[in-house]
Amino acid sequence: MAVGRLVVLAAGAALLSLLLNATAALSSGWVLQVLEDGRKRSVGLWTVCESADADAHARPRARVPCQTLGWGADLAGYQESRSTVKLQFDMMRACNLMATVALTVGQLIFLLGVLKINRITHDSQWWEEAIAALFQLASFVLVIGLVAFYRIGPYTHLSYSCYINITACLLATLAAAMLIWNILHRRDDCLSPPVIVISRSLAMPFRPRLDNDYVESPC
Repeated sequence: MAVGRLVVLAAGAALLSLLLNATAALSSGWVLQVLEDGRKRSVGLWTVCESADADAHARPRARVPCQTLGWGADLAGYQESRSTVKLQFDMMRACNLMATVALTVGQLIFLLGVLKINRITHDSQWWEEAIAALFQLASFVLVIGLVAFYRIGPYTHLSYSCYINITACLLATLAAAMLIWNILHRRDDCLSPPVIVISRSLAMPFRPRLDNDYVESPC
C-alpha cells in the first residue's frame, strides 16, 4: 500500500517547521532591546548583535561584532529583570532543542518507513502514530517556550525570529493534526468486519452455494 497523500503533506509541513525552527534559533533577532544609554541591540538564543544606528550622535567607533551566547546568559534590557530574561532564554533554548530533536527523529522515522529500511515499513501499526507523537511533542514544547515571552520589558520588543518560531510551531501543530485525523479516520474504516458476505437473493430457496459475492474490508 502506498504512503497516503495526507501523511506526505504532514511530513512536508514538519520539514518546513524544522527549517524555520533552526533559522529562528541561529539568528540574532529574537528580541530588540533598548539599553539605559539609548543603544539598541538584537538578542537571539545563541547570538547578540549591537544595532548599527545605536547612537547616531556618539563619536565614531569600531563596530562590535556579534557575540556568542550560552546557557545562563542574562542580557537584560532597560527596566528588565536579569533573572526573568535568563529564565526566558534558557527555557526557549531548551524547548527549541527538544523540538528540533523531535522533528528530526520524526522525519527520520518517516524516511525509514518509506524506504523500508531496518524492517520499518509504512504499513506498520506504530509507524504513523510514532511520527504524530513526535510532531505533537515538538508543537507542545515550542508553545511552552513561546509562552515564557508573554512578559517583556517596556523597552523591549519581539523581533522577527520570534515570529518565525511561532510559524514553525503552527506548522508542527498542523502536521500532528493531519496525522492524528488520518489515524482516526483509518480506524473508523476498520470498524467493519473483515469479510462481508452478500447473498444474491434472500428469497431463493435454501441450498448450498459456492458463488456468493463477498467484499473484503481494507483492514
